[in-house]
Amino acid sequence: MTGRSPNINRSRSHEDMVQRLAVHRPPGASGTLFPTIRELLCFAALLGYSEGRRIPLDRDAGVEDVSYQQFERGDAEDLIWLIALAETKDPEILKDGEEGRCAEIFEEYANGGLQILRDVMLRSGGEYPDRDISELLLKCGYLDVENSEPDVSGIVF
Repeated sequence: MTGRSPNINRSRSHEDMVQRLAVHRPPGASGTLFPTIRELLCFAALLGYSEGRRIPLDRDAGVEDVSYQQFERGDAEDLIWLIALAETKDPEILKDGEEGRCAEIFEEYANGGLQILRDVMLRSGGEYPDRDISELLLKCGYLDVENSEPDVSGIVF
């Protein structure tokens, strides 16, 4: 894709939680739960997509944006295209000129994922967001503590 990609927006209605998870370090912690807002949005978009929670941004509440250049680092940009392709099941979405549509799909799934995280944290009181997120991932079947040892039997050195 060579077209000019738009910035990625997030709803201001989640801004306190975004700041808490990706900007402010919890007391006694060596870092934030998510190293960057970009990584939090990618996690939220994957969570939103996997849970079927696609929620349009509430533009009346306002939006914050993350420069698209932030998503060009690493695999984050690929995730935007993959989620759009998975959602539409149409390879035409990957053509030049569709960047805005891809960004919107990503934003809406990220918004849905942030809503899931917000609901979980509100139910628990949100004092320990790392624990809340771990419990959510366990409950949804994304983590398997029974088999916490990785299977490395097929790896040859």
